Amino acid sequence: MPDPSFTLQLSQNKYLAPSDDRMDVVLTVRVGEAGVPAAGPPVTAELLLVDCSSSMDWPPTKIEAARHACRAAVGSLRDGVLFGVVECTGRARLVYPAEPPLAVADERTRHEAKAAASELIAGGGTAMSTWLDLARDLFAKTPAAIRHAVLLTDGKNESDRAGALDAALDRCRGQFACDARGIGDDWEPRDLQRIASVLRGSADAVLEDAELAGDFRRLVERAMGRTVPDVRLRLTTMPYSRLRFVKQVFPTEVELTAQCHPREGNAIELPTGAWGDELREYHVCLDVETGELTRYEDRLLGTVTLFAGADRAVGEQQAVVGYLTDDLALSSVPDDNVARVTGQAELGRAVRAGWDAFERDDRVEAAREWGAAVRLATELGNAEILKRLGRLIDVRDDGTVAIKDGVRPRDGFSLVLGSTISTYTGAAEPVAAAPEAVGAPRECVYCGHKARPTAKRCGHCGEPFEAGAPS
Repeated sequence: MPDPSFTLQLSQNKYLAPSDDRMDVVLTVRVGEAGVPAAGPPVTAELLLVDCSSSMDWPPTKIEAARHACRAAVGSLRDGVLFGVVECTGRARLVYPAEPPLAVADERTRHEAKAAASELIAGGGTAMSTWLDLARDLFAKTPAAIRHAVLLTDGKNESDRAGALDAALDRCRGQFACDARGIGDDWEPRDLQRIASVLRGSADAVLEDAELAGDFRRLVERAMGRTVPDVRLRLTTMPYSRLRFVKQVFPTEVELTAQCHPREGNAIELPTGAWGDELREYHVCLDVETGELTRYEDRLLGTVTLFAGADRAVGEQQAVVGYLTDDLALSSVPDDNVARVTGQAELGRAVRAGWDAFERDDRVEAAREWGAAVRLATELGNAEILKRLGRLIDVRDDGTVAIKDGVRPRDGFSLVLGSTISTYTGAAEPVAAAPEAVGAPRECVYCGHKARPTAKRCGHCGEPFEAGAPS
């Protein structure tokens, strides 16, 4: 089998006005042909962290769904994968195998693990820090290059002491990846989002108990499909530029700035974890001292290089360029991909603000925010967010929205966690230059930056211009 292929692309509008203080770029990273290497797949370890607190016993379908999902996930493990099943309550206990090290998947161990999963009993509290700490300890005892956990909970993290979960996440950062799922109607989506964000996974709600087994199976199969264990982005800045933030923006939005590590000189490195055949996008923002730039010439603001394995550069290095100009027609036009990810961030904000208002029982504000979210999701082509919004609201003919009666908390949790799901439409194709717009530039009331007379959204902060308003 051929070696994996790596592609790194960069999208930006290089033009800067003298009043600008930042440069935004979108990085698109593709890994292809990441099948099983000729030497065999890398060693993979999988842990199933199953909430067995007392609340999982009601309704009884929850604990049975968890048992069934465990059995389904175990059944999907390929031979040779290291794995374990952990009972999670106010403490964490490895139930299969009975003690470390993790089991090696084969016909016998899969059968034994399914039997152990069938014996999971609900009883106890919820202390997620202990679950993650045990996972870290178990993974540390393995030679696995790919380390992945699936965490299921139905309750709030009420048995943990204050700050324990954040401390555990700091200890686990970079040690393994974790996908988190919530079942039922009485858990805290923010906890799952924190886990997924720090541990480079996904977080979502289980809408129907019967769907859990299929979800577990897909998560495990996706983890086993990742055969490139270590891919890193390295950003090298100039004396007049520095990193403001970096986020993953596709397939989900994840804040990654805190996960960057300094390297020699002005270099900063971001570990991105394990990869299969997939595409991810990153939004990188640089602070730029435009006073140090010379007008009307390209200046290098930084370089981005992709690394795999032990400092092996892959793909083609990309340059972040700045060009200082007084021409507003050049500097005010946002790059199409940057505008898309900025719009996605605003969509997520509107979704979450609507849920916060709904939880305060402010249905008027919730409807206003979710109406804005519908418009943004439609503009961005984000069908997944529209589907999730549709479980909570009806859209009237005039474009306003009405909140449905009998909204289930899990539907709201699904929407909040889905607010980080983004769209990818491919690299923007160059288009013919449009005729120059007539009229005064629009000035953003939020950040003061100017834009073309026809602009619908500020290219600097992403806030929309009011329809019909001059600025």
